[in-house]
Amino acid sequence: MQQKQMELLQALYEEYWEVLHIAASGYGMSQTEADDAVQDTFCSFMEMYLDSAEEWNSRQTGAVLRKILRNRCVDYFRSRNRHPQISIQEFLQGDERRLAGGAFGGDIAGALEVQEDMTRLWEGILSMSLALQSVMVLHMLEERPIEEVSRILNVSEAACRMRIVRIRRFLSDWMENAETADA
Repeated sequence: MQQKQMELLQALYEEYWEVLHIAASGYGMSQTEADDAVQDTFCSFMEMYLDSAEEWNSRQTGAVLRKILRNRCVDYFRSRNRHPQISIQEFLQGDERRLAGGAFGGDIAGALEVQEDMTRLWEGILSMSLALQSVMVLHMLEERPIEEVSRILNVSEAACRMRIVRIRRFLSDWMENAETADA
């Protein structure tokens, strides 16, 4: 991508990100879903209009971004109505040991420590949004490829990858905070 286009995209992102995020939240999306919708909006704008965008005025650019965002939100809610939500509770059916994957050894103290960690991890997973839980189940537990997960959830591969990053950050912070609280 040319330097000029990168600068234009950066300027658009800085100018419109907050407005678009507020609009997505206004459509009824959660924080995570709004982040994904705004990211998809900029990706679509870049793919379709970035070459001609420098000729537009601010009003035209804002209108196009809002229209793309609105379409992303409509698509999201349509897909949510067509495809069932994947529940982490139903997937695991209350069996916390499934996440441990045979991590218990012969050491009882070690087994208790692993069990405590698994309980903390389970609490962290249940506190995530449904969007993150769905990616967690499909990609991390069922080990489906990102392409398949994005197709099932009807989100872009970039949004799916971003959710994976958010899951890892969230769970890392969750476990760290739980250890700090125990100390």
